[in-house]
Amino acid sequence: MSGALARQEQQTPISVSDSPLVLSDIYQPGINFAIWNRALGAELKQDVDRLMLQKQLFSFRVILRPEEVSEWLTAQWPGSHLDAFQDDVQQLVTMFADLFDLTHVGMRLECVDKTLCPLFHIDKVMARMVTTYHGPATEWLTEDNINRQALKLRDHDRVMRDKTLLQSATAGNVLLFKGEEWPQENVRGVVHRSAQATADNRRLLLTLDLV
Repeated sequence: MSGALARQEQQTPISVSDSPLVLSDIYQPGINFAIWNRALGAELKQDVDRLMLQKQLFSFRVILRPEEVSEWLTAQWPGSHLDAFQDDVQQLVTMFADLFDLTHVGMRLECVDKTLCPLFHIDKVMARMVTTYHGPATEWLTEDNINRQALKLRDHDRVMRDKTLLQSATAGNVLLFKGEEWPQENVRGVVHRSAQATADNRRLLLTLDLV
């Protein structure tokens, strides 16, 4: 993860750790962004590289029980033996379901060569989990770097006050953030955007939502 972490923690209601337990910090009133600062393991990276070598673009949107994820992934890539990748996706779906006491999870798994959401925004959801397996990862703004008035007016060129302070995740990081529909009052959702993707620099990402 890029950026000055100590400064970032001081200026943004964010919790960062190398432990997955950090994701439960999303329930703390003063936290609107939790980051599990992990890297991809060797076997997982090998599976991701094999997927990317297929040069497929895809966008799957499904609602599944956590225990259905592995079988669903096998059906998409029969005979590919992407065990580490399947295990990781299922683990993240299970963690998300456990955090929010869900029986089903909305899952998007996408390989894209275009930038999905190029403009800074706040998601109109209660909460969302995102991880990038390949390519550039999600970008966001610390609170002191947000022009909230410009965001409200959709003056997109002025939302970011200082381009040098832009924060970005790296492949493997697991991001969990509050959106506009978080039930507590006075919660400011995370202002973020998709990283740039191109035909030569595709992204493989997983997004999980409450359903």
